[in-house]
Amino acid sequence: MAATLAIIVGLVLVAIELNQNTEHLRLQLTDQITARMNENNRALLGENPTAAIAKSINEPQNLTYAEFRIVDAYLINVLGVWEDRYFLNEAGLVDASDWKQRIEEEVAFELGSRFAKNWWREAGRAFAEPEVARVIDEALHTVGDDDSSDYWLRTLPVESPAAE
Repeated sequence: MAATLAIIVGLVLVAIELNQNTEHLRLQLTDQITARMNENNRALLGENPTAAIAKSINEPQNLTYAEFRIVDAYLINVLGVWEDRYFLNEAGLVDASDWKQRIEEEVAFELGSRFAKNWWREAGRAFAEPEVARVIDEALHTVGDDDSSDYWLRTLPVESPAAE
């Protein structure tokens, strides 16, 4: 009887370890796929993606295909950063509030333009983990089409009033 119980306990422990190993392998493979995608996107971004990103905010209708690919790569990388935080939570390394708060704090700046919001609806959501997509969708309800440029304007230095 004791031998049978020991065998059952041993089998349960092996099953638990297999499950943990499978989850660890899934996370490693997801990380490798993400790393390859990020390498490709960094190559598309080039040395200075700022002009294309600004154009996507200020005059998206005039983006060339090359500029679109630059902004697309940038937004995929933003999504990747958010998902990395989510995966850290899934692995038990950060609290759920950590990755959600990061999205809530950054979504207006990163997706706060007509182009970025359309990108999210038409393409970005398809790349996202369902839970990450849900949090982004909720956060976007309060984001306007000019929030990216408004953020920039709010951070400009303001001249002090002239001394009287």
